[in-house]
Amino acid sequence: MAIAGALANHPRIILADEPTAALDSKRAGLVMDLLRKLALEQEVCIVTVTHDEKIFDRFDRPIHLRDGRLADA
Repeated sequence: MAIAGALANHPRIILADEPTAALDSKRAGLVMDLLRKLALEQEVCIVTVTHDEKIFDRFDRPIHLRDGRLADA
């Protein structure tokens, strides 16, 4: 529901804070696939903050922070 609401006004940027936090692995994958599809089809930039290492491979440009600073992967 939150994803649908975020897309209602056709934003250029979507900020997703822990979008898979309460989901099992299968559903987390489905949500990330949906976000990626939307990004490509609607030319939307999706900025995601997550601790879920299982979905890191779904990002085009991961940026890692450690102790509030940019860090190597």
